[in-house]
Amino acid sequence: MDCIEAAGARRAMSLMFTVPERFVGFAHMDQKTFFELSDWILANVASTITTDISVEESLFVFLDIVAQGSSFSAVAYGWDHDIELTQGIFLNVLNALTVLRESREIADSCPPFTQTRKRWEVARRWNQKRSRMGGAVGGAVGGVVRIGYDEMSRDGLEVDQECLKEALIALNNFIHENADHDES
Repeated sequence: MDCIEAAGARRAMSLMFTVPERFVGFAHMDQKTFFELSDWILANVASTITTDISVEESLFVFLDIVAQGSSFSAVAYGWDHDIELTQGIFLNVLNALTVLRESREIADSCPPFTQTRKRWEVARRWNQKRSRMGGAVGGAVGGVVRIGYDEMSRDGLEVDQECLKEALIALNNFIHENADHDES
């Protein structure tokens, strides 16, 4: 198991210290903002993941799904985790961003979600007509979106769309407030 965890940690280290353009292309934020977000999560939200996975690696896994639009099976393979752990990491970061949203006001200068939505591949794929009503991971009953889904492995999660949207708004606001320049 140490080899499996080490492979994901090595990939995280590789991404953290890559060329800035490659980092921004993957994370959709600069490295300084990424580390500030990691520090904020570490200081304010307890992890629900039992295995030894860093906040930085968790953020990369989340961003692989949300920013890159990857499926849970592809992310699990790429980070050398099983699908259940990958989904747990995703939900852990979603929870952290929900706490961030609840603890901070959105800056007046932060662009609205309609303008920053294109930053997140998962939000680009939202289709109001395909959004189902019903309960899902993440909170209140409302529109449900399937994210990280792969037709072959059928490994996606159904998440409350409003919960995910609010988490992405919090993330956009954090990026806006902390970035040297907005990467939208």
